[in-house]
Amino acid sequence: MKTTRLLSTLILTVCLGFGSVMAQNAAPQVCPEKAEKPCKVKLTPEQRMEAQAQRMGKQLMLDDAKLAQFTSLYKEYLTALKECRPAAKENKVKPCERTDAQIQQDIEQRFEVRQKVLDTQKKYYASFKKILNARQLEKVFSMERPGRFHKGHFPMRHAGTVHPGHMPAPCCPNACPAHPLAPQDK
Repeated sequence: MKTTRLLSTLILTVCLGFGSVMAQNAAPQVCPEKAEKPCKVKLTPEQRMEAQAQRMGKQLMLDDAKLAQFTSLYKEYLTALKECRPAAKENKVKPCERTDAQIQQDIEQRFEVRQKVLDTQKKYYASFKKILNARQLEKVFSMERPGRFHKGHFPMRHAGTVHPGHMPAPCCPNACPAHPLAPQDK
C-alpha cells in the first residue's frame, strides 16, 4: 500500500515537473525584427478612436441603444478635438534659440488652440446633453484630451520650461545665454 502510494506520488511529481518544463520551453510569438520582444498589434488611429469610444461608453454604463448613439458622437467629438491641434512644425527651433517674436507667436497660437477646443466642447456639450445625464457629462468633459499623458498617466514636461528647483530642459543647458539660470560671464 505504501509502495503504491509512494510510486503514484513520484509519477505525479514527475508529470507535473515535466509539464512545467514544457510550458517554459514554449516560445511566445515574437516579431522578426525584435527577437526579444513579443509582437504588439499596431492600431490605426480609427481603431484607437473606436476603442477609446467603447471604453468611455463602458465607463458611463450605457445601454445598447445609447451606446450606439454615444459612440458615433464621441468619435466625431474626438475627431473635432484632433482638428483643433496645430500641424507639427517641420523645422522646429530649440526653445533657447527662439526670438521674442517667435515666443509671442507660440503663446498666441496656444491661446487660439485652447479657444478652438473650448468652442468644440461647447458645441458637442449640447449634443451629448441629449444622450447623457449630468454625471455622465461630467465624466466625458473632465477627461483629459487624448495624447495629453504619457504611459503611467504622468503629465508631459514641456521643453524649455524651468520650474524653481528643477533642472532646465536638455536642449537648453545652463550654458545657453538666453536661459534665465545661465551663468553670466562678464
